[in-house]
Amino acid sequence: MRIQEIAAVFILLVFSLSDICAGTGEHEKRVPVIYCTDLFHPHDDPDDHFDIACLYSISEIDIKAIILDQGRKQKTNPGSIPISQLNYITGRSVPYAVGLSDKLKYFEDKGLWQAKEFQDGAGLILRTLKTSEEPVSIISVGSLRDIAAGYNRSPDLFRAKVDRLFIFIGEASARGHIEYNVGLDKYAYIRIMNSGLPVYWVPCFDGGLWQNNGRASYWKASHKDLLGNVSDRVMNYFIYALLKKNEKEPAKFPGNAINSNDKSKVLSMNRNLWCSAVFPYIAGRTYLRRGNKFTAIPKKASYPKEREIRPFSFEEVSVFVDGQADVFYEHTNRAKKLRQFRILQADIYAEVMTSVTAQLLLQLDRRWRTDDGRPSSLVPRPSYLPGFYGLAKPGDGVAACQFATSLP
Repeated sequence: MRIQEIAAVFILLVFSLSDICAGTGEHEKRVPVIYCTDLFHPHDDPDDHFDIACLYSISEIDIKAIILDQGRKQKTNPGSIPISQLNYITGRSVPYAVGLSDKLKYFEDKGLWQAKEFQDGAGLILRTLKTSEEPVSIISVGSLRDIAAGYNRSPDLFRAKVDRLFIFIGEASARGHIEYNVGLDKYAYIRIMNSGLPVYWVPCFDGGLWQNNGRASYWKASHKDLLGNVSDRVMNYFIYALLKKNEKEPAKFPGNAINSNDKSKVLSMNRNLWCSAVFPYIAGRTYLRRGNKFTAIPKKASYPKEREIRPFSFEEVSVFVDGQADVFYEHTNRAKKLRQFRILQADIYAEVMTSVTAQLLLQLDRRWRTDDGRPSSLVPRPSYLPGFYGLAKPGDGVAACQFATSLP
């Protein structure tokens, strides 16, 4: 068969998959999420730009609200800029609010004494929980300030409506080491860790700064591995962030022509990461080996069972955090049970997490999708026509079809 005929058959196959998805996507259950982040432009640490881009990429996650941490700093380094760019790339309109400006003064502090202009973050958390018809998962990749303030204002609402609380923060074992996110608001961290809420704790380090002895999510990756295959619009999103660009219309910058010098600069960098490749777990995805690469696929996508891997898990522990933010593993009346991140396959962990992050960033720019993630009638660009594990079936839903047509 000639190459042209093979290409024609392949495109028809993609159209068929899109039709299947379009007919089933409306009934697919998505995971409602409130996302709290210390996202800035210009950035402090651009890992936050990678994280939120990957979150946008997972169609099974319904981002109900974004809370921008550290309100006063948001006035000069607005995280709303990368949000506007991601909304531009994906055609979405995710609501966001700026959070409290100052550290909590004590464990039960509601933050009501802080300026009115910084109350919207905690307010949006409470409104989202109250109005949601189902329990909501909360993801925090910065301080826990607005979450703790919201909990202090309405603990019963949190206990009734928070499904899971994923917090990327803290040190798993080295007492005396105040990890960066903890230092942003120590009282907030202690409050949530000792709250008894359904916490899924992902420590940033285990054994001290830049150390990971198996109970932290930290890994390192090269931008070449992470961004080597992304679309031009996604590349421009990272160029704007990483090179700290300043344009009159930043939201539309991803649509500009690529500057090859800027692209080369970005691809030459390396990145410390903690969060992005854990997000598929929150959506219920399965992690797989695919040749010498790895991927995370939606629940209903079919795959060879022997290729399934478990790079990490969450195990139940009993923990108390003292006034110095030191963690004590103990079975006492003061300790609370929570689920803690643990690496299961250390030999391939960094490779898996890098590969999964690259997959999500490749899938981010879906010009042919509608606002709610369903396929539109537009033809996918040729760069998004890779291989399959197998065909999605009627009833598999958007996510399975999205995987089938976008797997790197």
